[in-house]
Amino acid sequence: MLGAKASKNATFTLFFLSILKGIVGFYSGSAALIADAIHTSLDIFTSLAVWIGLKLSLKGSEEKFPYGYYKADNLVSLFVSIIILFSGFELVREALLNITNPVEVKMQGIALGTAVFSVVVMYALSQYKFKVGKQIDSQALIADALHSYTDVFSSLIVAITIIGSVLGVLWLDSVGVLVISLMIFKLGIGIAKDSIMTLMDAWLDKDSIRRIRQNVGSIQGVKTVGEIRLRKSGLVVFGEIEIEIEGDANLKRVEMLSEEIEKIVENEVKNLEHLVVNAKPGKMSVMKIAVPILMQEGLHSKISRHFGKAPYFIFIELEDSKIKSWDISENPASDLEKKRGLKTTEFLKNRGINVLIVGEIGESPFHNLHDSFVKMLQMPEAVEDVEKVVEKISELGTLTEPTE
Repeated sequence: MLGAKASKNATFTLFFLSILKGIVGFYSGSAALIADAIHTSLDIFTSLAVWIGLKLSLKGSEEKFPYGYYKADNLVSLFVSIIILFSGFELVREALLNITNPVEVKMQGIALGTAVFSVVVMYALSQYKFKVGKQIDSQALIADALHSYTDVFSSLIVAITIIGSVLGVLWLDSVGVLVISLMIFKLGIGIAKDSIMTLMDAWLDKDSIRRIRQNVGSIQGVKTVGEIRLRKSGLVVFGEIEIEIEGDANLKRVEMLSEEIEKIVENEVKNLEHLVVNAKPGKMSVMKIAVPILMQEGLHSKISRHFGKAPYFIFIELEDSKIKSWDISENPASDLEKKRGLKTTEFLKNRGINVLIVGEIGESPFHNLHDSFVKMLQMPEAVEDVEKVVEKISELGTLTEPTE
């Protein structure tokens, strides 16, 4: 994996730097360079921890850990924040020692060259880890990259210390160390806070929730969007969303909506591992009913049992089981030889119906209306009057397949 490889490369680089600074610090007598070598050796331990965390997070799920080991990455991120805070205290200690026990550095050219070389390498290393961390969205690797970036200042302080020794100003590095220590404390506290919030399943990106709610709510067939829950676990995200849909919450319809909703969430959230869509049927406050009829006689019109061949349709708005309004329109497709069912379907969809009472309907119009979340009810055999059909609407069965 790219993240594990980056941590491995960083570990070998830090090992080389700590040895180099330790040897030069020992022979030059630079306490700051020796302290920086110790500091870098701590970074080796940190990078190893990140590497182990990334490896653990890649392990598959099992009975004891059904959601996998993804949170190992977050635990390591918290551990890295503690190391960063410890590094801050270490730098403060170095500053206080330099104030009370200033020393003049020997082999100043070699020592200064080593410090400058360390600044360049640590900066390049931090940028490398940050780039890979962003690419794979690893919180632990990004935290480790920021830690490496603070080490750039640590090495810079060593260079300033050596320059101060050359100029005879031995206390110069102490003030700088104290200022940088405050920056390190702020960084460590920030990373620790984010790690703890993530481990407690907090979702910090409220804007993504708002955008998901808005985009899911605009999907045809989704009536309302309920609670949205997202939680990060290591490199991946698990989610759950509740929706209320128009019409029946049958398996095929929920599956269709789930696929569309998942695409929307994937556009907003990186590394979405799994999304659960909980769908429930919504209650129709106003039923917009279409009934095929043979003639224009208002609510007393005789019904037509055939879908596409019906010369007219009556459209009724039903609210709280009471007829609110109605009107009749001619079926523009009744005389067509080809695609009569399809054209009739388009006509009804343009009228915005959500319920169709029908006797006979073919496969193509049935699936077209079904996929558009139109509820289809079986027309009763013994009733021929529109008004009587509407009175019995609560007793009518739902069509689950074409009748032709």
